[in-house]
Amino acid sequence: MRHQSFGHSFGLSFDHSLGHSAPDRTRHAFEPGKLVAGLVILGVAAAYGMDAAGEWDVRPEIVLPALLGGLCVAALTSALTYALRRRSRRATPEEGVAESGG
Repeated sequence: MRHQSFGHSFGLSFDHSLGHSAPDRTRHAFEPGKLVAGLVILGVAAAYGMDAAGEWDVRPEIVLPALLGGLCVAALTSALTYALRRRSRRATPEEGVAESGG
């Protein structure tokens, strides 16, 4: 029976010389659209938190359209990132073929 450590099932590598696990950074690409969406949601949560604490008076007529607009910006960011990555993936093999073929 093969032994699998806890960290390997979550994509973590273990450096025995340092004694701690480090995340495998080659697994996923950076996605700025998710960052923008997370920041928008955190901002709305902070606004409602300040409202609950009595510091601000947050009206839903203002916050909900701001949330919708922020999520639309996040979607646009994701679409642009996807288009740029797809374009760069297409351009790379063609450049390699053109250089080796000439």
